[in-house]
Amino acid sequence: MQGFGGRPADSPGMVLAGFWRRVLAQVIDIVWMLPLSLALGFLGLLLRGGDPDGSALSELLQSLIVALVVLIFWVERQATPGKWVLGLRIVAAEDGGQVPIGRLVARYLGYILSSIPFGLGFLWALWDTRRQTWHDKLARTLVVRDLPPGMPPPPSTPPFG
Repeated sequence: MQGFGGRPADSPGMVLAGFWRRVLAQVIDIVWMLPLSLALGFLGLLLRGGDPDGSALSELLQSLIVALVVLIFWVERQATPGKWVLGLRIVAAEDGGQVPIGRLVARYLGYILSSIPFGLGFLWALWDTRRQTWHDKLARTLVVRDLPPGMPPPPSTPPFG
């Protein structure tokens, strides 16, 4: 697929994930998270007896549960299901290793920062040399693609790849 390339990362066998591959991973994540969110919202409505009052607390709990599920995936697999399916993972920017939980929480909260100015923080990966979004910069993380053993890294591609 054109535009799904990456740049060699600091560690052998890894390349920085391309922007469009990350977008596709996010779409996959929305597909599995949407039913979870809807089920949690419906459960909250049932627990309130169909009364819309108290929905703010229900929505907060729903958001916290979704955040917890995402964080569990990040801690256990270094990836959400969308990233995992596409061979992507989240690594520490300084050494390509596992990211400490505190920085993963900061990364998740950083999604808010990346979203606020019309999603500019997400788009930042288009022109950033390390393909980092604002939440990646905040948490000092990279999203990389693992290559099969013995496969050479692809040639560097433009930032839009």
